[in-house]
Amino acid sequence: MRNWIFTALLLAAFAVDAQERLRVYKPFGDAEPRTGTQVDDDPGKFHFVVVTDRTGGERPGIWSRGLEKINLMQPALVVSVGDLIQGYTKNQSAIDAEWTAFDDMVARLEMPFFYVAGNHDFANEVMGRVWRRRYGADYYAFTYKKVLFLCLNSEDGYTAMQAPDLGRDQVEFVRGILAAHPTVRWTMVFMHQPLWLRDSGKNWLEVERLLRDRPHSVFTGHRHGYRLYRRHRRDYFVLATMGGASKLRGKSYGEFDHFLWVTMTRKGPVYANLLLGGVEDKHIRLADNPDINSPAPEENRGTPRQPPAHPTASRRAENAK
Repeated sequence: MRNWIFTALLLAAFAVDAQERLRVYKPFGDAEPRTGTQVDDDPGKFHFVVVTDRTGGERPGIWSRGLEKINLMQPALVVSVGDLIQGYTKNQSAIDAEWTAFDDMVARLEMPFFYVAGNHDFANEVMGRVWRRRYGADYYAFTYKKVLFLCLNSEDGYTAMQAPDLGRDQVEFVRGILAAHPTVRWTMVFMHQPLWLRDSGKNWLEVERLLRDRPHSVFTGHRHGYRLYRRHRRDYFVLATMGGASKLRGKSYGEFDHFLWVTMTRKGPVYANLLLGGVEDKHIRLADNPDINSPAPEENRGTPRQPPAHPTASRRAENAK
């Protein structure tokens, strides 16, 4: 009886494996119409998105549009680098109203969103109290698939851009978290200001020293212009905008609305900047063309509309005249 049960379980496992593996079925021939059978579906692989500044001269509607496009891409999670509300007020009711409006927007995401404080979000003691009441700690960490995410607060002490840095408590927190997770595949660090560019960032330099012997990447925003730095043989990002003030002069100036798409692979992270104008849903052609969007009479009768001729075919026909 036991042997029969074992055999049945083994056959069931083989059946599941056969269904999940890549298989090609051909009517004839030994040649293969493919390059391989090793599908890129490593269980440790995942995607996440980094979103950057919404405020600091907000252009209304851009952030919401960006969230719609993130939902199209379906990452596992989304992490911000701050400047989420306009802030810079001590009116508690106004602060709460701004956060409630923001929370309503990110509630439309179909995956978790992680908050990081920027200077617009954490400019004074009142804003700090509201943050902690609504979201808890202003710095924290989490893990996913053996990757450590560190979310830090570059606005410690409510500096409002004057001498920004991490607090000593954050340094000790990072020290303890790194000691507790010595074997993670990668460490991802998120904060608002690129503190390695500020003379005031002394505590940040100590965090850098703690990170130096492990694979890591750093993501920031604040400057509304994209830059990529190499420090300690690692990638340090300053992202552009997703609604914050920008002249939008294009890629050569680092001025564009985007989000960063990060794929965590067995070998490490792979990065792709997705410009908001380059991510569209399945209605990309119909949206801006009323002639195509409105069905022709023959379409109403079920007769398919003829597609436009291929440009090369059109030129050949013209030359034949």
